[in-house]
Amino acid sequence: MNPYTLTLLRHGDIDHQGRLIGHTDLPLTEHGAADMAASWQLIQRHAPVTSMATSPLMRCREFAVQQALASGVPLHVAPLLGECHFGAWENQPLADIAATTPDWQTLLARGLLTPEGGESFDAFRTRVLTGFAGWMQQARGSHRVLVSHGGVINVLLAELLGTDFNVARLMAVPRGGFAQLSILDGHPAYLTRLQAADHNSR
Repeated sequence: MNPYTLTLLRHGDIDHQGRLIGHTDLPLTEHGAADMAASWQLIQRHAPVTSMATSPLMRCREFAVQQALASGVPLHVAPLLGECHFGAWENQPLADIAATTPDWQTLLARGLLTPEGGESFDAFRTRVLTGFAGWMQQARGSHRVLVSHGGVINVLLAELLGTDFNVARLMAVPRGGFAQLSILDGHPAYLTRLQAADHNSR
C-alpha cells in the first residue's frame, strides 16, 4: 500500500465577536475566505488533490463545495466531522468563560468538565474518529484534503501522531491555515508541514 498525503485545512475567520462558537453555523468573513483561497493555492502546488471531505457547517462546506466543483474532485460531506457542541457555553463571551473557569480548554480535553447540555470530550473524540475512519474507507488517491475545525484537527493530529490532545493543541493550526501529514496505513504518521495562510499569494 502506498503512502498518501493528508491535508487538514482549517476554516478561515468568522465573525465570532469574541464568543465561543462550536456548532453555531456562521459563514466565513471576506478575510477568512481569502485566507482559505490562499492556502488552497499552496495545497494544490504540493500535489493534485484526489479526494475531499468537509464538515457540514457552512464556514467549511461552502468553500469545500466550490473547490471540489472547480477541481472535479469527489467531496464527502461528513456530519461527524463538525465542531464540538458546547451546550450552555455556545455563543457565550470567551472572556466570561475564562473568568469563571480559567483552564476550561484543558479541563474539557481531560474529560474533567462538560458544559451543561454540551458534548463531552470523549463523545466528541469518538465522533470525530468514527467520521474520519468512515471517510478513509471511501477516500482514494495520494492527496486527501479535509476541511474542518480547530477542535477536529487537533483530535486527528493527536490520534495520527500518537500524542495527547493537549500536546496537539500546541501545534495551533491557524484559521485559514493547514497541516499536512504523510501516512502509510499501519505505520506512524509524519507531520510534514504546518502552514499559516500565505497572504502574499492572494
